[in-house]
Amino acid sequence: MTDFASLDIDSVDQLVSVLEDELGGVSTQWWNANKAVVAGYLRSLAEATMQTRTALFNQQIPPEAADMIIHNQELAFNQTLQFTKFTTLVLAQQLLNAAFKVIGWVIFNKTGINLAPNLVQPTDSAGG
Repeated sequence: MTDFASLDIDSVDQLVSVLEDELGGVSTQWWNANKAVVAGYLRSLAEATMQTRTALFNQQIPPEAADMIIHNQELAFNQTLQFTKFTTLVLAQQLLNAAFKVIGWVIFNKTGINLAPNLVQPTDSAGG
C-alpha cells in the first residue's frame, strides 16, 4: 500500500509506476469481489434453462409454461447484464478516484496545495 503522506515523485516514470500499483490494487479488489457473483448468476440461469428444456422435452410441462419460464429467465439474464454494467461503472469510478488521489497527493506533497479535497492517508488497523 502506498504511503501517500510521504509520496515523493520526481519523474513521469515514478508517477506511472505508482498509478499502475494503485489502479492494479483497485482492479484486483473489484475483480475478487465480483467474479463469483456474476459467474454464479450465469451458472444458475444456464442450469434453469437446461432444466426447463428437459422438462419440456419430457412433456413434464406444457409449451405455454416453458415459454413463460424462458421469458422470466430472459428477464433475469437482462437484469444480470444491467448489474454487470453497473458494477463496471463502479470500477471505472473507483479507478478515477484512485488516479486523482495519487495525483492529488503528488501535488500536495510537492507544493503544499491541496487541489484534491478529502486526501486522507489510510491508517493501519492498530489505529496509527
